[in-house]
Amino acid sequence: MGKGWPAKLLSPLAIVALGLGAFISEAQADDCTGTPADAVMALPQPLAKWGVLVCTPYGHIISNRKGWIWSNPGGYSPVFIPSQMVKENPAALGNKSYFIKIEMNKVEGDEFRSAYAAYHEGFAPEQTQPDGYRLDLASISGEKLKLYFFDYGTHAWAIWCTKECAPSSRFMILDMSKRPT
Repeated sequence: MGKGWPAKLLSPLAIVALGLGAFISEAQADDCTGTPADAVMALPQPLAKWGVLVCTPYGHIISNRKGWIWSNPGGYSPVFIPSQMVKENPAALGNKSYFIKIEMNKVEGDEFRSAYAAYHEGFAPEQTQPDGYRLDLASISGEKLKLYFFDYGTHAWAIWCTKECAPSSRFMILDMSKRPT
């Protein structure tokens, strides 16, 4: 694909399928030196409860906070959200790839019901519903992502949404210090 921004953007499923090791070099993780002033460097609540912004050789990513795991259901398959939204061969852009928008808003009504129904498809009925949030992201590349998060207090779930929310793109967010109930 060559240097710079590859022509094809990541689909939500492709982003979820990537292994975290492909994006982070332990020696360089968290080196945010040289990040431009317009980069968003703080996560809103409740995202900051589960996640952290990490600077990598391939750009900024939102990943699990220490003690939490973001994974696809059915096995350990790490999930993270990259600012460099490419399908393959990410360029070593470092701090030149970053988020210019990270906004999380509580959702209710029809928006909540629609996203919750997609996320909850195939699950058993619940006694109580979680709090719902929409995460809106924009990268310096001009690309945008939208995810919905469902906060159960001790754990959460999320689902990627482009035009529609696909149940196959949902992932779990688990606090490893707590025993599941």
